[in-house]
Amino acid sequence: MEVKEYTLEMRGMPRRDLLEYFVSIGGKSDERGTLIGPNWQVDLSDTWLCQLGSIQVPATRVTFKVMEKDWTGILKAFRLRFLSAGG
Repeated sequence: MEVKEYTLEMRGMPRRDLLEYFVSIGGKSDERGTLIGPNWQVDLSDTWLCQLGSIQVPATRVTFKVMEKDWTGILKAFRLRFLSAGG
């Protein structure tokens, strides 16, 4: 199987929450700040403010490097953890 790269832009949550999630599932940081887990590798960008009309929300780019066969399960767990609804 081939290693693929996938990028998601996560808005409305602090970068530290993303970092804590990846550490909680076994990620270890290397010298470049890349988080490395059992079947995955993740790079988190610096956070920037995204303007949505008159509202500014934090945004962070999450870049996954993962075996293609593992992507669906990793994405499902990630989305479930960061599932949110406006209100």
